[in-house]
Parts: sequence; structure tokens; C-alpha cells
Amino acid sequence: MKFLSTIWIVFFLFSANAQSDSLKHSWVEKASYDIGANEVWSVDVLENVYVSRNGSIEKFDSAGVMKFTQSIKSLGRMTQMLPVNTMKLVHFSEEQQTICYLDNTLSPLDDCIDLAEEGIINGAMVAASNQPNKLWVVDDLNSRLLLLPLNNSGQAQELTNVAGILDLGRIHQILERNNQLLLLDREKGVYMFDLYGSLIEFIAMKSIQQLDANQQMLFTLKENELSIRAFKTGDVFAVKLPIGGVYEMAYRNKNFYFRTATHVHKFALQFSK
Repeated sequence: MKFLSTIWIVFFLFSANAQSDSLKHSWVEKASYDIGANEVWSVDVLENVYVSRNGSIEKFDSAGVMKFTQSIKSLGRMTQMLPVNTMKLVHFSEEQQTICYLDNTLSPLDDCIDLAEEGIINGAMVAASNQPNKLWVVDDLNSRLLLLPLNNSGQAQELTNVAGILDLGRIHQILERNNQLLLLDREKGVYMFDLYGSLIEFIAMKSIQQLDANQQMLFTLKENELSIRAFKTGDVFAVKLPIGGVYEMAYRNKNFYFRTATHVHKFALQFSK
């Protein structure tokens, strides 16, 4: 049996008019991390995994070894933590309306940003940007998306009346990949913008729990199912999840991370003919 080492080969087969049902697949679990139901997690490009636990953040390397731990109780309840790069981690508290920074050892960096001082009254979520020292912020009250400079220099880039223009019900996730901004409305689908705020594409999809992407593919999580969509052709390959109860996911370096109420699981997806 010949194994296909990467899922890009799947879409090569699609482009050659191969039938997706001729491919067999298997999931291989590579690691798992304990997590509480109300805790937060993330993973960076080097596959370091960050997990919050009882007012602290723990950092694990790609081999699953815990490298650092740091108390974050003084920063308020954390809503999201985002690796901006391998040297900087963002702590976002919706309750406190603050954005704080930690270095690669989880030590605090500089002062926290008070979103009210940036003219944002109700920041609902944030997303890392590939643009140096910038961060996307969703201003839920005013239906705005802002690209906020992290070093307090320069003006924020702003997309106004997003809900009205797109006829959105609610923004459930925002993500920047490949110099494109992806916005998820779980009742309607995925909106793709360029970094100037122009809508590039809308992909109608319902009941999507979460998404991720790389240069070639869009990954979307539904109940008990992962869909892999090729950006170039629009071909879709759907696979059953290896475990139940998954409600969050991420994709890094050919590995999928699935979050349940008790664990974050790291899996590789293998295909064979």
C-alpha cells in the first residue's frame, strides 16, 4: 500500500480527475495536552503549544515537553492567546478590554494596550497579522474591523459597517492567512478579503464551527467532520474526525490540532491508494 505523505497530493489527484472515494485515509495521533473546559489554547508556526491552566500559561515544545509556565492572573481573564510570531504572544481579555504581550518565555512585555484608548469600546476578538507589529481587532459594537499597530505608531486601518455591507449575522472567527483576511459567519459561510479591505470571494457554508488555512487549502470544522477545500479548484475532500467532541481546530505544518472539553489532540492525516 502506497502512502501519500502530504495532503497536497490529494489535490493533485483531484486535478487529474481522480475519484476522492478511491483514497483511503487514516489518522495518526502524535500528542495530546490536558485542558480544562473553560481554558484557552493556541499553537505557533514551530508547533509550540500554549495552554492556559488555573490562571497560568504553559508552553510545550513540538515534542510535547513543557518548557515554560507563567502566572497571568494580574492580566485579567483571558479570552484569546495568539502567537504573533515565535517571540511574541498576545494575551487578549474581552472582560478587561486589554491586549498584553508575552515573550517566548511567557514573561510580560511592555505595558498593556487599553482598547478604549484606541476608540474601541467593545473589542470582541483579535487575530494575528502577517504585517509586522499589527493586530486585527473586531469592534463588535460598531461593526468594524481594525488593523491596529502594536507599537502605538501609525494609524489603524479600518473596515467600517462590516455587518451591513456583507449582511452578516455575527462574526464568529477572524483569521489572516497568505495576506488575506478570512471571516467566518457560521450561519452563512466564509468571507475572504485582501488586506485593503476588498472582498475577494465568498464561500457559502453553513454550520462551520471553526476554520484554518494555508496557501493551497481551506480547512473547515463541522460536527464530526473536517472538510479540505482547494482554493485553486474549489474541490472538497471531507473526512470523519478521529475523535468525538471536537469544537476547535488548528492546522500547522501538516498536523491538525483538535480541541475537546478535556484535551488538545495533535494528529497527522495520511492518505493511501
